[in-house]
Parts: sequence; C-alpha cells; structure tokens
Amino acid sequence: MPALCFLPVREAVEKAGMMRILAIDDDPMIFDILAECLPSDEGYSLDFHLNPQSAFEALDNASTPFDCILLDIKMPGMNGIEMCQILRKMKRHATVPVLMITGSAELGLMAEAFNAGATDFITKPLAKLELRARVNSAGLLNQTLAQAGHALTELSQLTKIQFDEPVSLKASGISDVIALENLLLRVKASRFSMTLLKLDISGLRGIYRAVSPIAYRHCLEMIGSSAVRATRGTNVELAYVGSGRFFGICLDRSRLRFDTLTERFNETLQSGWGNFKTGVPLAPTGRFSIVSAQRIWSGGSACDALRHALTDAESFTHLPLHHENDLFSRLDTILGISET
Repeated sequence: MPALCFLPVREAVEKAGMMRILAIDDDPMIFDILAECLPSDEGYSLDFHLNPQSAFEALDNASTPFDCILLDIKMPGMNGIEMCQILRKMKRHATVPVLMITGSAELGLMAEAFNAGATDFITKPLAKLELRARVNSAGLLNQTLAQAGHALTELSQLTKIQFDEPVSLKASGISDVIALENLLLRVKASRFSMTLLKLDISGLRGIYRAVSPIAYRHCLEMIGSSAVRATRGTNVELAYVGSGRFFGICLDRSRLRFDTLTERFNETLQSGWGNFKTGVPLAPTGRFSIVSAQRIWSGGSACDALRHALTDAESFTHLPLHHENDLFSRLDTILGISET
C-alpha cells in the first residue's frame, strides 16, 4: 500500500470543492462510521448504498462523476471484485479511484482485487486517520487523471486534422503534392512517359471518426509505408492528398499491373497492421487504379493533370459514403468499451 499522506481537507476543498464519494457496503453500521470520519462540513459528500445494483443506478443518474468509490470486497450476490471489473469496462468510470474495504488480510484476495482494477485497500476496523489519508490520496489521484485527460483533449485538438486535407506523413518514401509537382517540373526532357495513378483506401472515414487524431495519423503512416513497399521496384512516387486517397506518378515506360499492386498492398498492410498503436483492430483495404490513360506528357501538362485530379469532384473512395461510415461504426463495441 502507498504511504499515508494526510492532507488538510479544507485546503483541498477550497481548490476542488466538495469531494463526492460513493460508498457500497452491505453493513449499515459502516455508513455511520464513514459519516463520522468524512463529515460534510469538512468537504465530503457521501452517497451510501447497501448493494451494487443500487450503486449502479446512482452512477447512471449522476450528473457528474464521483471522485472516489469505497467498495466492500465481500458482499452477498455481486461482490466488490465483480463490481470493480464492471466499473473498469465503463468509459465514464474507467479511471475513478476504487478503494476496497476489507476485513481480510488474504493476499490472494487482494491480488484478485488489484487485477480487477482496485486502486487501494482500507482495512476494517476503519481508522479515521487512515481512512481520510487514503480517501484524500484518491481525490488527488482523480484530480491528476482529470488534468491529464484535459491536457490530452487539448493535445488532440492541436493535432486534429481534417479528413479531406493533405497530410505530410512520417513514412519513408512518401512525398507531398508539392514535391510531386517539383519532380515533374524538373524533368529535363520536353516529352516523357509517365503513369498517373491513385490508391483509394476504403473505410478510412470511419476510422477518422472513431479514433484520436494521433491514432489516425499512425493509421495513415502505416498505410503509406505499406503502399511504398507494395510499389517497390516500380519507380512510383506517392503522396497523401486527403479523403483517403494517395496520388502517385511513375516516370517509367513500363505499364503497371494495378491488380498485382493492390493485392501486394493489402497483404502488406494486413500483415503489418499495429492495432496497439492505432486502436483499430482491423486494417482497412485499398485499391490501386490509373488516373489517366495518357502516356506521353510534358512537365506542364503533367502538373495540370495532377492539379485537376486533386480538384476532381468525383468521390474519393470507391465505397458509397454510407457504407464507409458504417464500416467502423461499431469500433467502440469491438474494443469492449461501453458509453455508460
């Protein structure tokens, strides 16, 4: 257990207001002890319940989350460990500190509670000094987690990108549109062979809506790296232009086999997909295709064609929009996180 660190409650109250505590214990006498140790005039707001069912109703109806949960480890019906497991699967209460109240010193039981997500233990008979110290520590932990969550939200806003905007990716071999244009304008020959191609990614809009900006960028970088590996040996230069599409140019006389490139890309992406980084359990799929049948170009005409392709009003994906939106619409369910 962490060392006791008793903090002046009034000082904490001035900074954070009333500390809201949910207490669940099948022994009504415990409530009297808690009320005496954690009085309202010293900044504690206690909500007592005799069973988990009643407590879950309070959690559902609460306008703001509780700062701390005191939970008896042994209760008839659903015990404290089982309730803690359920709490940790609920998005709204996944990080709230849970202090287990127990009269047992059994190490196996404590280990089981910690594995279920318990934050700390309070032993019976309850001692006022220890109870306050552990509750105050839990309150500070909750404030720290809330501040970290707020900082993460701010970071997500700073890193947020629009679905339809081009993104410079940290993926080896991926350029941007300006680099592609510069490459075309630097070609010395007045006429040259070139293939203008695209790679459309299905389901990317659903991923964009389901994950954080940072995770979405990881997705794009994995897709870009897989595209580079799939086109290795073909003199293809690629850039991500937004809306789930990559454009590419191939300054080569040879004709590309788009079915082969597509198959190679999807195999590479599936085998290397890192759901631990993206939070997305399944990799999307992509399809290579040609943008223009023209074979001989000048630097100016090639840049014009590239710009025209970028502003083309045609849908950027070969899946209908409602199909793409639905593809990852149940991502939270797949990940096992409820909205409660």
